[in-house]
Amino acid sequence: MKIKEVTKKVLPLLVIPFILTGCGRKSDCDIKEGHVHKYYLNTSIGTIYSYINSEKIKYNDDFIWTQDYFEITKDDEAFYRTKGNLFDGKKNWGYLYNGMSECHDYLEFYYHYTTEESYTDDDGDTHYETKHHSGWTDNPYHRGVTGEVALNHYRFYSYKIEYKNGKYVKTESPLVDDIRDVLDEYPYVHKYFAKTVYKSFMFNTSQLPYLKASDFNYFTGPDLSNKEPNKKVK
Repeated sequence: MKIKEVTKKVLPLLVIPFILTGCGRKSDCDIKEGHVHKYYLNTSIGTIYSYINSEKIKYNDDFIWTQDYFEITKDDEAFYRTKGNLFDGKKNWGYLYNGMSECHDYLEFYYHYTTEESYTDDDGDTHYETKHHSGWTDNPYHRGVTGEVALNHYRFYSYKIEYKNGKYVKTESPLVDDIRDVLDEYPYVHKYFAKTVYKSFMFNTSQLPYLKASDFNYFTGPDLSNKEPNKKVK
């Protein structure tokens, strides 16, 4: 069956709260030349560092300003505006590795059932209607499970920034099982760098409670034995 991309699910990530008042305010930086500041974001799987073209103390409600900076040209300013809060993947490799390590295949079960519901109109008359309920759940005992099982699998992506037709353009990479497969060509990464795809299978409903994602051998995951930012040469 066809694999469908599901974009609503992303990398499990907990941003560590940073208590700061006046998050929309700017820093007191008085550097006149064009420059970008180093920002950081603390998360449950590591700290991300990114140079961002901003003077806000808190950028996009998460990245925190620091005094570290380097000067840039006018042309560089356009590049950094396009880049936004994307970060260099290889320079933040620990975060990417930990993120891939957290992404495990998981199962969901499709359900569908109907109910008869009543309502009373403004004249006091009672009416009945049939309502259909359907969707995916992680509960194999959910009402109306059909036997269709989705094996959900995380894939990863990043971005490249190119100068085309007089402006910088951001392009998303293909989805891959190991983000190292695209980092050389697409070096910039968002804090959420995973999407899910799934493959569906049919089972007898009595089998559903006993299924585990590890029972399937359909998808290939990243090579977590290699902790380096570059893939091993075979």
